Amino acid sequence: MIARKGLCLLVLLFGCLLPNSANAQQEQAEAILQVSYTGVEGELADNVESYLGILEYAGEPALSIFRVRFLARRGEAEIKQALRPFGYYHTEVTSEISSTREQVAVNYTINLGQRTRISAVNLNIEGGLKDDDALQVLRQSIPVKVGAPLLHTDYERTKTMLRNLAAERGYYDAQFTEQKLQIELSEAAAIVHLTYASGERFRFGDVSICCNHLSSSFIERYFQFSKGDYFHTRDLLDLQVALAGSDYFETVEVAPLWQEATDQTVPVSIRVTPNQRDFYQVGPGYGTDTGARLTLGFDRRWVNDRGHRLSSLLRLSQIQSTGFVDYIIPGKNPARDQYSITGEVIDRSYEDLDSTLYRTSVRDTRHYNRWQRTYQVSYQQEDFRFGTEPRETSRFLVPSAEFSYVSSNLDPRNRNLVDSGYRVSARLEGASDSLLSSATFVSLTLSGKTVYSLTDKWRVLARAEVGAMETDDFAEISPSLRFFAGGDHSVRGYAYQQLGPTNDEGVVVGGRYLAVASAEVDYLVAPNWRVALFTDMGNSGMEWSMSWKQTYGLGVRWLSPIGPVRLDVAQAIDEPDKPWRLHLTIGPDL
Repeated sequence: MIARKGLCLLVLLFGCLLPNSANAQQEQAEAILQVSYTGVEGELADNVESYLGILEYAGEPALSIFRVRFLARRGEAEIKQALRPFGYYHTEVTSEISSTREQVAVNYTINLGQRTRISAVNLNIEGGLKDDDALQVLRQSIPVKVGAPLLHTDYERTKTMLRNLAAERGYYDAQFTEQKLQIELSEAAAIVHLTYASGERFRFGDVSICCNHLSSSFIERYFQFSKGDYFHTRDLLDLQVALAGSDYFETVEVAPLWQEATDQTVPVSIRVTPNQRDFYQVGPGYGTDTGARLTLGFDRRWVNDRGHRLSSLLRLSQIQSTGFVDYIIPGKNPARDQYSITGEVIDRSYEDLDSTLYRTSVRDTRHYNRWQRTYQVSYQQEDFRFGTEPRETSRFLVPSAEFSYVSSNLDPRNRNLVDSGYRVSARLEGASDSLLSSATFVSLTLSGKTVYSLTDKWRVLARAEVGAMETDDFAEISPSLRFFAGGDHSVRGYAYQQLGPTNDEGVVVGGRYLAVASAEVDYLVAPNWRVALFTDMGNSGMEWSMSWKQTYGLGVRWLSPIGPVRLDVAQAIDEPDKPWRLHLTIGPDL
């Protein structure tokens, strides 16, 4: 009887407790799991979050309390593991769990402890790389250094730098025979052991050219290496870029044939496919310096198997029409040097200037990294008239030399936009009345432009140009050889070549001197859109004491796939009665 009463009492008690337990579990299930930590930030915090498994459940209904405790304890070990790549091997981590009806919170307190530092770097290089000058340069830049905090990424980056150097310089058999990172916990010190057996450096072997429509001897002029030279991937990359940029080929593939390498030499394969031989261009356009225009162009990308090219263009516009034919002969290094013979006709009728120019030129152009120099000899005849004056004809044999230097850093977000850089150029030309010329003169023009980024959004742009001419008979100088100011690339707010000395009829006839300057600031208001404020000043004259004209304006820039498109409006300060003038230009900042 007593046993039966006891059993009934247990059943009754279990029945009373069961609903309460179910309610508790329901309340627990409704609680949200929250996870937090203190003691680290930045990249340390980022790595902790990538390792900490309990974060996968954060913000979700909490798991059972037993599961939460298990994950919390495991998280302590995960945090320690996440901090070791940064040299923290003495980290202490404690976790605390608290709960309410609304949430279950797990908080970690992280004490980083003493950071491990590099006490020794044992870097041993065996083979040909040991005496390579490039290795000595690399040793100065490897990130693992005695006394520096231990970073596993620096250790791995050091190994990658050695591998890349060996691959770049032709140590094809290179490999690590020892790579060990020794941690001394009691001393909070790390010792780096690296032994790299590079083997001997390979040399260039035979070069095979497949599917080439030009002569092999011509293609070989692009090579900056010879058979037997030490291998360097930069030579192959430069060759690929040069061939791809030549416009002769649609596709270019340059590759070392390591599987065929023998006796420390590696053959090279060049595979190309021809581009379309003829290229036609037809298109309308508009420029505020030229008005509406129509362009017709024809290029023959190669005339013969020696790489000669032919380029021709006819551009008809409201203000100035131009036609030219250019025959181009590649130089000894076709990627950098070329000769050209050009015939052109320029007919201009604008602002009371009526001019027709016939010119034939022979040009020698060379590139030296950022430098370019051009020697040219041209013979020109120009028939011209200012206003109602009688029509005149002048003839000149003009030798000239031009030098330019460009240095620029492109915006990584838009390769058509200059982040910072500058351009300077100088042009010297002249003629003698004793040598097929109507008058004697010598002329020098200097120009420069700079772009500087103040912040990610703000840029400052400035440009300047000065020119001077010495002559014994200015009246005989052709308009194309005189100095004018005004226009899209000169003093905005004035029409093209609107500024300069005038004759008795008030027609601008150009001057012996030129001075132009501009300052501009632009701001990135949206992706691929900038707004600008600017001021231009300048003039041309017969003396340096000429008065300067100044304008101010604002503009919009669209960073298009083909380069910046600029729309500016400008007003002359000295002539406020004149309307604002619109200017539209397309092209690079430098």
